[in-house]
Amino acid sequence: MKFAVNSQEMKVYDRNTSEFFGVPGIVLMERASLKVVESIEKWLGDRNIDRRVRALVICGVGNNGGDGACIARLLRQKGIYVNICLVGDYTKCSDLLLKQLKILEKYGTTPDTFSNIRDNKCASEWDIIVDALFGIGLSRPVSGDFAEAVRYINDCKAERKSDLLVTSVDIPSGINADNGKICGSAVKADITVTFNQIKLGHILYPGCEYLGKLIVEDVGITDDSFLSKEPGAFFYDEDIADLLPKRPLDGNKGTNGKVLIIAGSKDISGACLLATNSCMKAGAGMVRIFTASENAEVIKALLPEAMLVTYEDFEPFNDKLELCFGWASAVVLGPGIGTMQSGYELTKQTLSGYKGNLVVDADALNLVASHHELRELMSNYAKNGRKLIITPHLGEFARLFDRDVRDCKEHILEYPRDLAENLHCTVVCKDARTVIADSKEKKIYINMSGNDGMATAGSGDVLSGILGAFMAFDRSAFEIACLGVYLHGLAGDRGALEKGKHSMVASDIIIGMEDILREI
Repeated sequence: MKFAVNSQEMKVYDRNTSEFFGVPGIVLMERASLKVVESIEKWLGDRNIDRRVRALVICGVGNNGGDGACIARLLRQKGIYVNICLVGDYTKCSDLLLKQLKILEKYGTTPDTFSNIRDNKCASEWDIIVDALFGIGLSRPVSGDFAEAVRYINDCKAERKSDLLVTSVDIPSGINADNGKICGSAVKADITVTFNQIKLGHILYPGCEYLGKLIVEDVGITDDSFLSKEPGAFFYDEDIADLLPKRPLDGNKGTNGKVLIIAGSKDISGACLLATNSCMKAGAGMVRIFTASENAEVIKALLPEAMLVTYEDFEPFNDKLELCFGWASAVVLGPGIGTMQSGYELTKQTLSGYKGNLVVDADALNLVASHHELRELMSNYAKNGRKLIITPHLGEFARLFDRDVRDCKEHILEYPRDLAENLHCTVVCKDARTVIADSKEKKIYINMSGNDGMATAGSGDVLSGILGAFMAFDRSAFEIACLGVYLHGLAGDRGALEKGKHSMVASDIIIGMEDILREI
């Protein structure tokens, strides 16, 4: 597990390191600057440049600019020809920046004006540009000379391409470190060197596309600096084998989970097949399908391991479903059930009659969004300790939360927590960066696995099946959701390697999951 911090959290940890632990701010700045220079040296080491290397360091007036001034001095000491320019009001320079400028001046280097650089220095002048304009505190639109400086850096890069290294200090200037949004314009870096903790803006779209290679360096702001106040967001990047619970060697098909999949309808069988297959392949001991009778033949042909119970549109299915509830240790409800009367009845009976752990997806979520009585049933479902995970994509989430999709995307870190608290459950808000929140958890999970090839029909059905299987784990609903989403993304990454993002389909995710679990 790794944390992703916002700007305010990072400022507190930085301050704790200096004020509580006594590490001077200028020491942290020297360490950070040295790490940036080491990254630049590594880039230079991969190239044979038969002349003196030329670097431009563009500084703002805050502590990020202080890093830049320190980097300029260290590069100069490495024999690199350095130009440094300052953008902004000199009278607003931070104390640490002023100290670094005084040190730099004693070494014989003084800042130039940005206007002089812009008007008289073309892209061919530079092998390296260091972006030290803004740090992680930027939230307002970039304007004036700052916008001109961003444009100058990007224009130089566009002209020189791989012959120019653009290095951003902490985060590319113009990116909001709290949400990854672009504040008008932003530097497109080749490498971004950040310190100790990854910031939210490093991993959220669209900001994450501007980083180039992200390098996280230790400068001494350790987890001790949290002082028991951990960040509010985290992600996984470790081996899934280290996260998944071990299956008991003396387990049996009953103890490994009995999952009821309520899926499919008269004209839809694919969602049912995908959810069931992924559930079995994710480790469920027994899977029973409850679906429309029209799906019976295809299920028998393609999924002989699954048990099957069917219903006819014209007959009541209450008694059949109640018997299935008594058997199941977990239920997956929703993929392909439709939003007509049969789908409504399936959703109502499950939310009112089932007493175990539940995953709700797809059509069932749309029915809950459009029927107040179903929403009330869902809100009460998890109050007695039962696990409830809902898995809306952004459109379904917007309907459940009664907001438009754009608004939900703008508040992807806040709204899932609000909905989780409203419905007393675990919310998996599926997007390019899936966010998971839980009514009982202070932290949110941001998923880093997966790729755009997974934006294909049936991908969500595969996830529902995985979560149904994982309900057998002795873990909280929140942990189950985080593990399931992470594995689902890893499986999609494996599928993309085998098939390519353009050609992969949902069943390739299941094959990818098989490969990953086989290697554990």
